[in-house]
Amino acid sequence: MEKTFIRSDKQEMEILYPPYCDICGNPIPARFTYCGACKDDPERKDPVVRIRAFGKYYYKEHKPNDILSREILKLKTDKTVLPLLLECLCYSIDTMYPNLAGLDVVVPVMRGSDDRKHNQSALLAEGIASRYKKPYMDVLYKKEPYRSMHSIHDVREKEKEISGKIGCKHQFKGESVLLVDDTCITTTTKKECARVLRSCGSGEVWSLVIGRMVNPAHMATLRKYNG
Repeated sequence: MEKTFIRSDKQEMEILYPPYCDICGNPIPARFTYCGACKDDPERKDPVVRIRAFGKYYYKEHKPNDILSREILKLKTDKTVLPLLLECLCYSIDTMYPNLAGLDVVVPVMRGSDDRKHNQSALLAEGIASRYKKPYMDVLYKKEPYRSMHSIHDVREKEKEISGKIGCKHQFKGESVLLVDDTCITTTTKKECARVLRSCGSGEVWSLVIGRMVNPAHMATLRKYNG
């Protein structure tokens, strides 16, 4: 597999190439199938959602000049970068994860806990649905407020905070779902969304994001294993 993708703007973008966890998409040592968290998950054989990403997402303090991470942040307030980021997502479906093109419907993660003028996940999902001629279903919503997942550092606290606070306004009939978001940080939101979708009758759920959060220390350790 290629390790970079040259976009129409001539920008060379690093993709998230294997090896990565079969469930959450996190980069891992080559000899493993799952990351440390997923290998001990009792639902490992039938995960509620599998997550795939076009590239890596870095916090600003870790890698301030990373192009993809800066564009993801810009999309939160400025839609002008949408075509370029959609180009990345379409590349990932066409080249990296072709099975995603066979899913039945496209669903965005609901709007976050802030007051942005637009939902960047919905913009991305609409673009994907149009490109692959799939039904677009904006059916997830917040039943009650919850704190931003980015403001909570403990994973169990994240899970407790968001549990039961997402609703779905559609009853599925077994359709498989492509759940679209801009980033994946800890998988907490994606898992809760997928549980809700499945409880409302959906079939398998896969999530596609532009950037999977990593940090330089983690990547440096992997380079020792993977060469």
